[in-house]
Amino acid sequence: MHLRPLLWLTLGLVLNACQRDELLPADGPQGPVLLQKAEPAQAPVGDPLDQASLDRSVVGMLEQRNDFRWDWVDLHTLWSALQYNDHSLAIGYRPTGVGNVDDDLHRIDARSGAWKEVHDALIVRVLELLNRNGQRVELRDILVEDDPVLPIITLRITDKEVLTALYNLENVRYLEPLDYWPAAGSDDGQRSTSGCSPSTTAVNSADITTITPNARLPWNFTLHNIPAAWNTAQGAGITVGMIDAGLSSAQSLLASDLNNGFSNVGRSLTTGWTFGSSAYTSCTHGNSMAGQAIGPRNDQGATTGVAYQSSLHFVRGCEDVVLDGSSERTGVKNALVALGNNTAVRVISMSIGTPFSSSVLSDGVNYAHGRGKMIMAAAGTSFSWTSWWGVVYPAALSKCVAVTGVKENGNKCSSCHDGSQVDLTIVMERNSNSSRNSLTLATSGSSPTYIGGSSSATATAAGIASLVWSANPARTREQVLQCLTSTAQFATNPSSSKGFGNINAAAAVNCALAN
Repeated sequence: MHLRPLLWLTLGLVLNACQRDELLPADGPQGPVLLQKAEPAQAPVGDPLDQASLDRSVVGMLEQRNDFRWDWVDLHTLWSALQYNDHSLAIGYRPTGVGNVDDDLHRIDARSGAWKEVHDALIVRVLELLNRNGQRVELRDILVEDDPVLPIITLRITDKEVLTALYNLENVRYLEPLDYWPAAGSDDGQRSTSGCSPSTTAVNSADITTITPNARLPWNFTLHNIPAAWNTAQGAGITVGMIDAGLSSAQSLLASDLNNGFSNVGRSLTTGWTFGSSAYTSCTHGNSMAGQAIGPRNDQGATTGVAYQSSLHFVRGCEDVVLDGSSERTGVKNALVALGNNTAVRVISMSIGTPFSSSVLSDGVNYAHGRGKMIMAAAGTSFSWTSWWGVVYPAALSKCVAVTGVKENGNKCSSCHDGSQVDLTIVMERNSNSSRNSLTLATSGSSPTYIGGSSSATATAAGIASLVWSANPARTREQVLQCLTSTAQFATNPSSSKGFGNINAAAAVNCALAN
């Protein structure tokens, strides 16, 4: 939700906000169910690019433009990307005559009317082409996911004739090789593990203060006037939705002791998953994020969260913080839909991302935003070969509030990303030691542990947004965001790389209470 370049697009259609709509042109469907483009492209010639050449092309574009979109590449590159990994092709579709639906995905009924006709016709066309030489391919042989809510179907496709036929249809919103990831970006050949290892740095006593009723206050909370904000608001009545890698089943303060101490207000923590088979897993990055956003102000000597009276609905949507696989991108998209449909959730926190623009992720963000959610996303945290990335996705999307971390002196944190898409910042790193970050709940017990990066900043910012909304629940999302930005460090003169700068929680809460 980058406010400086924000441009809200509309379709110019008369819509009923209380029900899903087919979003068709005013005069109904125009022409055939599937319509070919006026100037169709020819199928790629020759062999696909090998993995190394493909990676040079894709990563080279990313480095050159500080961004990457699949609609920028030619058909040959697109086809080449489908030859590797799991061959998943996400197909975003629309009826003939329908334009940009980004702002209205939450209104579409993809399983009826003209939307279903296009869906069915695409499947028929794909199967006809795959079986053109006498093969016997059925939908179940190639189906990865048939989204029941969004107009997306994901198939395993490597055939260039099929890809070209889809590419040439006006009905195709996008084609995305959903499982592409550069081989050079794998650490020791493993595509996942990022963000799962807890800090091993011993906590410095100067970084914690004891507050009633025997909770530990992280050092950076005072720099954002969070304790002052607590005099007025503690997050009660607000539910934060969080999409991350997993929770720890051994941390009682995010389970049976959630209502411990000053958090004893009958709040709840509920879970779901769109990746794997449980919200609880060995990668407990989400545990750290939950602790910062809503951890209880407890009497057990553990750190407190920001919105310590807010509820949490946690969805495991990915394996780790880097969305480098098709199942993770699909999982996060589905988590966004689930949280979008959860009427209790107001703020969504995502400390996860990918440098590659994903239309599938964009659809999920557009859907949840259309459902009224404030979506806070991490600008990016570096590991291995990624230090040159700018703001990652989904934080780079205009409907997300992009958050990054800074040092006490205002410089970017040692592993954080920044850029023109950043909206807000959180101090979460000491000037003198990049390992002394903000504090959170460990996987078990009450001893504090460090957690850093823009991940930490995002969870803290989501907690502050919950505080502000709880001060005046009648405020709209736009009003709450305006309070966050208009009272922040650079409110009158936004930074080109840090947006409105550090959040002032107390001032934002007072803003929400003002007439």
